[in-house]
This record gives sequence, C-alpha cells and structure tokens, in this order.
Amino acid sequence: MPAEVSVVVPNLDCPLAGEAVAAIEAGDEALPFEIVVVGRDRRGAVSPSNRARLIETDTRLSPGAARNLGVAETSGELILFTDADCLPRPDWAATLVAALQRSEIAGGSVAFDLNANRWAVADNIASFHDLLADRPAESDTARPLGSLNLAVRRETWNRIGGFDETLVTSEDHDWFFRARAAGATCAFVPTACVRHGAVRASRTDLITHAAWYGRHFNQFRRKHPGVFDRGYTWKSATRLRAFAPIKAWLSAMSIFWDHPELRPAVGVLPKVALFRRIWYRTVAENWTTAS
Repeated sequence: MPAEVSVVVPNLDCPLAGEAVAAIEAGDEALPFEIVVVGRDRRGAVSPSNRARLIETDTRLSPGAARNLGVAETSGELILFTDADCLPRPDWAATLVAALQRSEIAGGSVAFDLNANRWAVADNIASFHDLLADRPAESDTARPLGSLNLAVRRETWNRIGGFDETLVTSEDHDWFFRARAAGATCAFVPTACVRHGAVRASRTDLITHAAWYGRHFNQFRRKHPGVFDRGYTWKSATRLRAFAPIKAWLSAMSIFWDHPELRPAVGVLPKVALFRRIWYRTVAENWTTAS
C-alpha cells in the first residue's frame, strides 16, 4: 500500500535514533506510513525496514536542511516530523493525522522523565517548557509549535515552503510565523506526545547547549524583531548583559510557577537559571556579529 503519511526524522549520529524509529513503527499498523531518517548515522543505530529507510548525507546538515531533504524524498500527502532523540507515544501518528483532517498544521506536546539525570532534566525544562502537555489544546494557535512534534498537509507545505536552511536554530519558529502569515490554521494537540531523551547529562553539556542556542539566536532575532525580544532589557546588548542574572532567576521561577507538573523537580531550578543566564549572556555577546 502506498504511503499516505511520511514521517521525517533528522539525525546526526544520535544513539537514540533506532529507538525513535522503533517507537514510530509501534504505532497504528493500519496507518500506511513511511519513515525517512535523514543525515548521519555513524553509530549504526537505524536499521532499515519495510517502513523505514535511511538517507545518509556526506556533509553535516542542519535540522532544517535535513527535514527539507526528507520531505523531498517522500510521497505522503501528510508529513509528520519528530527528532532522533524523541520517542513518540504509540498513538502519536494517528493523533496528528486526525488533527490534520481539521487543521492544515498540527503540533503536539513534549514530555520527559523528571527523575532522569538532573542536568538533562534542567536542559529539557529550559528548552521545552512551552510545549508541555498542560498547555491547552487550540484549534488555531498563535503560540509557536516545535519541529520535534509537527505535522502538515503536503499542499500546505508546498504553499509555505520548507524550513529556512540559513537559520542554525529557531528555524521551526520561523517556519511557524511564515505559516501563520500565509493564513494556515495551526492546531496544538497536547495528546500527540513525544518523550524527549535525557541527552545532555552534565554541566558542560547544559552550558554548551545554552551558549550554542544564544550564539545563533541573534540571526533569528534580527529576522523577527520584537517577537522574543520585547521589553526594556532587550533594548541593547548592554542592558541584556547587565540584567541577565536576575532575568535568568525570574524566568526559571516563572517556569515552575506556570507548570505545577514540574514542581517535583524543583531542585533543578538553579540549573534552569544557569541555562537561561548563559543564554542571555551569549545573546548579548553576539548581539551584532553574524550568527
């Protein structure tokens, strides 16, 4: 049976990639879909199957470029995205497919183990708190969706275009804003859930991730001024750098206040604040330089 649904998974030697593919394959077997993993798999984590194939690339692709290549190599009328370090729940694909009968684009929620390595928990909280399942379902949301849990009709994809491959990070937010500008309906479906792995398990990992994100965020910030950089402290690099410590603590505390489900892990709050402080500081340090 030809694929009606194409699942695209960007990969860069992720040790969890095989588990991600297995989790997708464990979904509704009556749903005709193909899985395309794009990028590098030097660990040999991905085993091709009747449903899954691997497109290996000679060069290191950005996630956006890998997703674009994956879409070009697929045939499904409905396109689903997740990441190689995510484990979708068994009903994930079917839930997103159902959502696409009502909306042109649909995004789901992110979960993670609060009892995992403390640094990994903090990194996941800092990165994905806006996509937790306690976010209300919306048939047409104005809040961004994440590319690690995203679905779109192919006709809509063709109208909007692919991810901006020049953006190193936040390319999914950029794509979402373009989708909204094109008039596409964008649903948030919290019951379509993927579990993000505990992949950054040390202080060095967390700091490196926060700095990488901050260093490249300016490229997105300049493309979408006023979206994530409103307020007094964002008026200049000097102000942002000066207020980074207090902003980091206020931001971390507000995350735990807004998401009661995270409170069992409140002990990692200082680590979440560290992530935010490094991020603010690095944004300030790279304020005018090319990202």
